[in-house]
Amino acid sequence: MNKTYLLVILAAVLVMFGCTKVEVIDVQGEVLTVKEVPVTAGSFQLPITVKGEDKLVWKVRPIHSWLHVDDAEWKQNAYNVLVRYDSNESSMNVRNFARVGHLVVETYDGFVADTIVVKQRGLTPFMELEDTTVDAATTECEISFNSNLTDACRPTMAYAADVEWVESIEYLGCGTHLLVKFSANGGAERSANITVSFTDAWGETTTETCVLTQKALE
Repeated sequence: MNKTYLLVILAAVLVMFGCTKVEVIDVQGEVLTVKEVPVTAGSFQLPITVKGEDKLVWKVRPIHSWLHVDDAEWKQNAYNVLVRYDSNESSMNVRNFARVGHLVVETYDGFVADTIVVKQRGLTPFMELEDTTVDAATTECEISFNSNLTDACRPTMAYAADVEWVESIEYLGCGTHLLVKFSANGGAERSANITVSFTDAWGETTTETCVLTQKALE
């Protein structure tokens, strides 16, 4: 069988985007494009044209439950697929952050051809760290922070310090503090920049820094 190509004819609002900056799970083929949608529920047209000598039939299948294709019948040649998406608005009890969904364009013979990535806006995650000062003899402290992240939706975080005398940094389960361990200070006052970074579902990294100051030995 000759190779069949799937070409998505996109409106101006669709932007070509590499698959390295989005979370791709359980999909095959190339990421054709990324469609960015607002936090409120809505829909968009996805014009698709199948080109190839074999004229294979095809359909679009959503992978994530918040994406819907009303007309999921098999198609041939060119067709405008209507894609609906649910709201991602937050409530008093639920914090919804930006998310990524996928639509797979697959042919009747089971060959998964290409993937459409849908990025939906939501809350922007943040973490504000508080500068902290400790005595020279102190060897560990808790650094408080303000954040809209919760344990249920907390992304993987990376911790770093720009000095060797800071030994470890870890997230405390209370959701409001970091535990920092370090050596006692035997000389002049010193300081360290404590950095926390995390990457959201869109592949965008947020970095926050605070200063840990250890007083001089008296």
